[in-house]
Amino acid sequence: MTTIMVPAHVAAIEEMDATAAASSVTTGLRSTGTTMSDVAEWMTAHGAPDDWTGDAAEAADHAMTGYAQDTSAATAAFTRVAAACDTYVDKVVELTARRTRLESRRSDLNQDIDDLRTRIEGSTADDVDTLEAESRALQTRADRLVDDITGFWDDVTAAEDRLIAAFQAVDTTGEGRDAADRDTTDVAALRDELTALGGDPDAINDWWKGLTRAEREALKISDPDLIGNTNGIPTGDRDEANRTSLDRDLDRLNAKKEAGEDLSEEEQRLLDRANAAQTSLDIPTTSGLPDLDGDGVGDPVDVNLIVYQPGAFGGDGAVAVGYGDPDTADNTAVIVPGITNDGTTIPGNAKDAYTLYQQAIRNRESAATIAWMGYDAPSWNPENALDWPGDGLDMGSVVREDKAIEGGAGLADFVDGLRATDEGDRSHLSVIGHSYGSTTAAHGAHDHGLDADSLTLIGSPGAGGDDVNSVGDLGMPAGKVYVGAADNDFVTWLGRDGDLGMGKDPAQADFGATVFPVAPGEEFHADDLGQGVENHTSYFNPETNQQSLDNLTAIVRGDEPEVTGGRTQDANDMAFDWAKDEVVHQVEKEVEEGRQEIEDAYNGGKDWVGDRVDDFKDMWP
Repeated sequence: MTTIMVPAHVAAIEEMDATAAASSVTTGLRSTGTTMSDVAEWMTAHGAPDDWTGDAAEAADHAMTGYAQDTSAATAAFTRVAAACDTYVDKVVELTARRTRLESRRSDLNQDIDDLRTRIEGSTADDVDTLEAESRALQTRADRLVDDITGFWDDVTAAEDRLIAAFQAVDTTGEGRDAADRDTTDVAALRDELTALGGDPDAINDWWKGLTRAEREALKISDPDLIGNTNGIPTGDRDEANRTSLDRDLDRLNAKKEAGEDLSEEEQRLLDRANAAQTSLDIPTTSGLPDLDGDGVGDPVDVNLIVYQPGAFGGDGAVAVGYGDPDTADNTAVIVPGITNDGTTIPGNAKDAYTLYQQAIRNRESAATIAWMGYDAPSWNPENALDWPGDGLDMGSVVREDKAIEGGAGLADFVDGLRATDEGDRSHLSVIGHSYGSTTAAHGAHDHGLDADSLTLIGSPGAGGDDVNSVGDLGMPAGKVYVGAADNDFVTWLGRDGDLGMGKDPAQADFGATVFPVAPGEEFHADDLGQGVENHTSYFNPETNQQSLDNLTAIVRGDEPEVTGGRTQDANDMAFDWAKDEVVHQVEKEVEEGRQEIEDAYNGGKDWVGDRVDDFKDMWP
């Protein structure tokens, strides 16, 4: 009887101790390095007071210079180890992918070994030569796999050793000073070079790629606010710089609160915006990771903080959070929110973007969806839509296009930046404007030639400007302007021409856009506008408007949505019809509740609707 030696199973490959999440350590190091850099610059610029002379002035200058040298040494140390951590994280990502491939090979090999054992059990003497040859081939595969696994762990150890060595090389003040002395990076000169490029995203991208890793790391630490918000710098680098700024703000302000110190109004506003940005970054973790395989194991999400300017627009703040990497994604979508939004409301906008991201990747293509709050949206509470607002509300800008015009320019620049950093095959890029954001996006297209593959306007109060009379005036590819408008979304009743209008209603059939169906929304009344607001804000909501979400998903993927006919009734007439119907509702309500006589109720209703119509005329004459 012939014995066939079958190879043993190759043991499972252990998980790596480190993951790409180690990048959070790098962010912390950069944040601390940035703080030290700021301190060193301040100390260098401030010696003894001007009215100090003699030994006191000399001593003060000497002390300040000494502290500045120490903080510069610390900055050099943090820069060195941050660069090493960055390299290490890149290596961990590579090693993780390599481990996955090795584990797949191991699984296939062990399955083939089991299959051979099964066939041996039912074999005859005639099969021996063939089975022995297969066994030898499997043993060769097993030996090669074991060697590769050994090499993998050797590389893991080498990466860890390099990181440890980088820390050990600057773990004393003297070593930090030596590192500072050896560092020839002229950050000020690099900053001047960047400024000289004049905001050209293609030139900036080429310049950035030409820098060494040490130069890029030095800039992220010395000027994170600049690097993180410059269009043309790759998304991953912007994210690292902006997270550095975010951590700096959170650490400083929370430490002040924990010490029992009161925050100024400005500091509290800054903290609110920083917390909102952090909440948005955490959404995949708090809401649940996508599970494409249905195995209960969430798929990782690459989350990026692409804009972080909490002090922009008088403290309203500018922020953009993306899910997926737009530099490598097959499909990218930029979502532009509307009125009432600023840096504190980004979590709600980001939740919409994340919902769309989860839908967009279900076809196994990669996607990136970005909530872009990069302009100064008007402050107006739509729940008081029919009441002239009081002090502190920015109603004037709601019925004007000023901020939409300015925002359109910023949006176009942001999209140009995404195009400049796009890698590999050109990403299919969609811009989706909601509410006043749709007017902003339309201005980006009409005024600046928005470099997107499609433009979608949902819940739109107008397509912007007297020069936009039809879809052709937006300058987008033919058939690639899409519109979704819920019948009971009162904001979509506002489109009109004129000084106080925001352009034509893009949902009108004669405008020429591709109109897709959405849920109409529930009827609502003036004394309970919550439903009206829900109708306006539900375009991404799978619970109340799955039809809208499905069509938006198709657009993002580059597919065609469902199509329905455009409106044939003037948008403002829809508003007036609602107001007239509201008279009947108010009269019937008064009668039913028995609050007053029918005649009084009717006259009161007439007065009420007259006031409301006057309000509409005042706002959109």
